Amino acid sequence: MARKSGFTLIEILIVVAIIAILALAIVPNFVGFDIDARAVTTKSNLSMLRNRISLFRAKEGKYPETLEGLLTQTFNDVGVEKPYLNSMPSELVTDKRGNNTVKNQTSNQPFSNTGGWLYLTDKADVVVNYDLKLDKAWEDYEGQNPSKW
Repeated sequence: MARKSGFTLIEILIVVAIIAILALAIVPNFVGFDIDARAVTTKSNLSMLRNRISLFRAKEGKYPETLEGLLTQTFNDVGVEKPYLNSMPSELVTDKRGNNTVKNQTSNQPFSNTGGWLYLTDKADVVVNYDLKLDKAWEDYEGQNPSKW
């Protein structure tokens, strides 16, 4: 009588159990990773915008009238004309895909909380256009106000 090769039911159950145990150990490490990455990227982009505003001030002797001015106005960098900003970076708090809209206003006007960037013309500062506290879905960032970053 010839013996057929293959896996027994016990062997298959053991493999499935091992895979389930590994999945339970690995998956929690990735949950929330995108939340942290979105917050850190937004903070980094905010810092870069503030640095560009400072560079504009150092080169031009004044602050930009609008944040979009960083895209259009250029400076001479060792004989090469470069814009202060090649493209408007995105904030990723209000939209996972990114929101790079800009609103220019004074600091005494209310936030629209629509996301993107808010350039406070009277303070020459840029903030996230979201003046509400983050909820528990933001884990470590819960209770933080992105407009205060």
